[in-house]
Amino acid sequence: MGKPRSGIQVSIYNTPGNEQRGPTSCARVITRDTKRMNDICEYISECSSVTSADIKGVLEALTSYIGRELSYGYSVELEGLGHFSPSVKSKEVTDQKGNTKSSASIHGVNFRCSPRLKEMVKKNAPILVKRENLPKTGIEGRKAKMLSYLERNSYINLTDYAGLNNCTRYRASEDIKQFIKDNVIASVGYRTHRIYVLPEKEDGQN
Repeated sequence: MGKPRSGIQVSIYNTPGNEQRGPTSCARVITRDTKRMNDICEYISECSSVTSADIKGVLEALTSYIGRELSYGYSVELEGLGHFSPSVKSKEVTDQKGNTKSSASIHGVNFRCSPRLKEMVKKNAPILVKRENLPKTGIEGRKAKMLSYLERNSYINLTDYAGLNNCTRYRASEDIKQFIKDNVIASVGYRTHRIYVLPEKEDGQN
């Protein structure tokens, strides 16, 4: 059994059009899920000797730094990621005397993606799929998929599990911890080389 397909999934939608333009079709990205801070920290931790807690501290400090500098009126460039800058919006207010005054307020943050990040996303062709509204699978369903996978493969890792169940690495990590605690699977290896296998059967078990 091969690894779950990875890539940006898109679906084609038909639009009715209007008087000026007839029916057309457009492509939309089908978002798999949302990656969060814990997913980033665990991934970097597996690729290095730095703990997930230390990485989270660094990312939180980075967020604090960017927010502070933007509030001072600076722009922030993270090479390979993108350019951050403060954004403002203006509005006109008319008083009771009919005088119009303009005012400005801070609107938020502008982000311009770096060319390198764009190329990383664009390098693979999109996967055309038919979108289906499927119910989310509970932990028992995810466990069943994992066990079926392990019947055909000698091991599974965190990335394979997340892709198999279309879930975040954080959700996959929490599931794996519970399965190990319940002796459903056993952990072998360390950090980036850690894999999960079916536990050895004790003498007398079928």
